[in-house]
Amino acid sequence: MRRRLLLILAILGSCAVASFAIPLAIATADSRTQEFTLGREGDIQRFAVLAEEYVRTGDPARIAGEVDAYDDVYGEGVLVVSTRGVPTLGVGLDGSEPGIEAAIRSGLRNERVSTVDRLFPWSDDEALFVKPVGSGAQVNGTIVLRASTAEARSDILRQWAVIAAGAVLALVAFGVLAIALSRWVLGPLANLSTGIVQLIRRMPDAGTAPASEPPPSVLPATAAGGPPEVRRLAHSFDVMSSAVLRAADAQQRLIADTAHQLRNPLAALQFRLDLLDDGIPDDAREDYHSVTEEAKRLQTILDSLLSLASAETPRFGAETVCDALSVVADRVDFWSVTARERGARLTTVAAPGVDRVPVAIAENDLSQVLDVLIDNASRYAGPHPTIEIGVGVERPQDHPQVCVWVADDGPGVPAELRGKLTDRFFRASDQAGTGLGLSIVEVVAAAYGGRLAIDEAPAGGLRVRLWLEPHVETPDDD
Repeated sequence: MRRRLLLILAILGSCAVASFAIPLAIATADSRTQEFTLGREGDIQRFAVLAEEYVRTGDPARIAGEVDAYDDVYGEGVLVVSTRGVPTLGVGLDGSEPGIEAAIRSGLRNERVSTVDRLFPWSDDEALFVKPVGSGAQVNGTIVLRASTAEARSDILRQWAVIAAGAVLALVAFGVLAIALSRWVLGPLANLSTGIVQLIRRMPDAGTAPASEPPPSVLPATAAGGPPEVRRLAHSFDVMSSAVLRAADAQQRLIADTAHQLRNPLAALQFRLDLLDDGIPDDAREDYHSVTEEAKRLQTILDSLLSLASAETPRFGAETVCDALSVVADRVDFWSVTARERGARLTTVAAPGVDRVPVAIAENDLSQVLDVLIDNASRYAGPHPTIEIGVGVERPQDHPQVCVWVADDGPGVPAELRGKLTDRFFRASDQAGTGLGLSIVEVVAAAYGGRLAIDEAPAGGLRVRLWLEPHVETPDDD
């Protein structure tokens, strides 16, 4: 891929440099041609004034001296032809030459002629300049100047060499930049592809994954449409994502299957412990109660593991809309007796005048979240806590969201420990439980695109807020 990228960059760089160098070279040739032409036209204009005197008077004194001096300095021939019977005067030019004869005829037809269009290093060695001699429509003769283009062509060639050297340096600099850029762009891509292949090899089901990157000829049709390296990377990423999903699914199934398999032996153990209750001597009664409590705790952990596995299972085709106010009222009613037995008091808070808050979450999942939060608050918020369950619509950054919260006025949790509350199996030193409740809440929130925030409640206890997307009702919902 790097070679193809460098080839493309080389073509683009060459076109860019050429689009600058070629017009510059042509402009240089035009400028030097114009300088050459203006110089020779100035000379022939001066000779035309002297030739006008010669063709009228026949006295060659002045023009002959100028022509001889011009030929000595520049080595360029001048020819004066008269139509009034004055002899032809010339130095370095012969009027019988084919090109000169055509130029003389043009001048006698009152035409100004220059054979120079644009000079290039390969142009002719000489150029002709023709100017009629006379005034107005009266042509008394013509003057022909043959100029050498060697110096002008040499200057153009020298300037072109400078332009070419600059273009070569620009191409070299562009090539170095292109190589560095290709390494910078493609290096991480190659490392990513290699890392993905190595990761696939380490997956538990690596036997079903490719051991190396497949050749382009065997890439699936879904990976078509790009360079082979990118298609191989896309194919490797597809294989890796499939392997990761299989591993995650296998992990969830392992947790669920393990919990299911342990429930029956645990239930049998609990049943036998209950049968032994009457026959336990007094001196072993404390140990017996410790064993039964641990068995109950193990049962709670297994139930939480099943709930966690269920929360992590993707939801397809399930109803994901409920009324948050109705769910809160239902769970408060359900927990009211239990909360009173634990010495807690439940209160609800909702926006005034609002009788319905549709939210994008399944009713069972929101009920599960509230059950965990109310249960935790009633257990760990100290004696006789007041627990507030509220629903509101907030607009952080002008984006409406539904906030469901549970707050208490208990001792709270130190700030340094709040970030660990959603870690699996994390428990404060003085608390019982499984340490999976808030982990389940966080997983459920993430499944619906929500987020969880844990901070200090206004009353000083712990507040857990769950932000969810509101459900926008459409005519199809009716």
